[in-house]
Amino acid sequence: MTSAQWGRTGAVLAITTSATAVLTGCMPPPAAATAAVRPQSAADVARMPPLERQAHTLARACEHDDIAACDRLAATYWSGHGVKQHRFHALSLWEFACANHVGTACEQAAQVHLGGELRPADPVRAADLFAQGCMAGRASACTRAGELAAEGRQSTPSPRRAVKWWRRGCATGDPHACYLLGLAQLDGRGTGRDVEAGIAHLTGACEARSPAACRQLAGFYRAGTFIGPDEQAAAVAEQRACELGDGPSCVDIGLRARDDGRGELARTRLTEACERGDARGCALLGDLHAMGGGGVAVDNARAAEAYADACRGGLFEACGRAATVDGGAGIDQAELRVLYRVACDGGTVEACEYLAGMLLDGVGGPRDPQAAARLFDRACIDAHAPSCVHLAWMGRADGGHEPLQWLVRACDLDQGACVVLGEVHELGLVDGARLDAAAAAYQRGCAAESADACFRLGGLLARGAGAEQDDAAAARLYQVACEGGNAESCSMLARSYAEGVGVERSAAMSSHYRQQACALGETALCETTPAATGP
Repeated sequence: MTSAQWGRTGAVLAITTSATAVLTGCMPPPAAATAAVRPQSAADVARMPPLERQAHTLARACEHDDIAACDRLAATYWSGHGVKQHRFHALSLWEFACANHVGTACEQAAQVHLGGELRPADPVRAADLFAQGCMAGRASACTRAGELAAEGRQSTPSPRRAVKWWRRGCATGDPHACYLLGLAQLDGRGTGRDVEAGIAHLTGACEARSPAACRQLAGFYRAGTFIGPDEQAAAVAEQRACELGDGPSCVDIGLRARDDGRGELARTRLTEACERGDARGCALLGDLHAMGGGGVAVDNARAAEAYADACRGGLFEACGRAATVDGGAGIDQAELRVLYRVACDGGTVEACEYLAGMLLDGVGGPRDPQAAARLFDRACIDAHAPSCVHLAWMGRADGGHEPLQWLVRACDLDQGACVVLGEVHELGLVDGARLDAAAAAYQRGCAAESADACFRLGGLLARGAGAEQDDAAAARLYQVACEGGNAESCSMLARSYAEGVGVERSAAMSSHYRQQACALGETALCETTPAATGP
């Protein structure tokens, strides 16, 4: 579209909007919304609390064509301050005010249609309302109209249309529009590639208090992208972004300060990031308080609080840290339950398992085995093998085959869990247990390099339990398990060489594996002598 065509389109839009205003300007505001706060008498008005009286005043002004009052009354209905909350009334008032050129009302109505809270999301209607708000002089509405055009929420993505809206928003005074326009010019999206203009727009946006633009400039200066590398300019831009509330910039400054041994500066910047809702900043602040360094003393209570904030902010791996710093240091077990619930609801299956364990054992509150089982089941379904094992142990006394099914799933998810499945079969802990199934489960675990599984499979083969007796195969499995760090396998292999079972008798080899067993913790073998001798 040429600039002349865009000009004609803009003129048509302005004429259309103007015509709509003429048509709606003669229409009264939504009667249901204004009538809902109509008192019976002047005495009723006098007895009203201040907020209700203010809503009454706004409603009467709105009825008398004060469009700004209609906009404010809509906000009152949306929040429920002074009136019974009624968000459909709010939307009808905002759309009425938008049709009468109140740009803020257009933006509010657009957000409602975009969010889909009152009715199914309608990006097409939202885009139209943002456009009306932009034409009414609301700069941020121009920016949002451009973003919708770029995303293709209401139609096929149109970078050119997005750039047109961002130009208008930038010219009208929205720094974020200038930032987006600058990026488009640097990338050549929707407009010709113009590095000089792009950097100029980013610089202007940063000076106009756009933290995103300042952070982007800092990155360009540090990497030497589009502009020459300039560490001092990068530091200035990054500092400004942090001061404007950009959490990631504060985190980056804090990390560099921490690595340089400037602990106090690191703590200040990470605290700022955390207070602005940056979960990563909270977790790093917790690390700093937990470990100390650079002039910052260890403070476990603050560490626990920071980890808890990180957990609430969505960095769910920080939830457990809140309880591991010196026994919790201010985060009690009841609060830890809450944190794990937040993490579990956020999709972290490990947190569901931890919470289930607390519910099962009555830690941080009353025992609730049924709730624990539901959480273990949820985590098991989400492919968390340890939870499947927990679920099997909880159900092992029910006399049915459910525990085996859960253990089979655990083995399928993580072959290290096949050892547990094999043990249940070998020891006959549930109905349906079979020695041949134990051997099969241990075989899977051994193939997955589980030394314990190899040792247990070797034991079955040595006894001829669940499989044909094979002393040579058993000895080979003991050797694999011993090399994998299983002390009992080294002990059994030492006996095999001492007695010549499955291997050629050898006092030297028996002594060697006895020493291996001793080194791995079988202290009873550390000072014994071979039971037999060989060549």
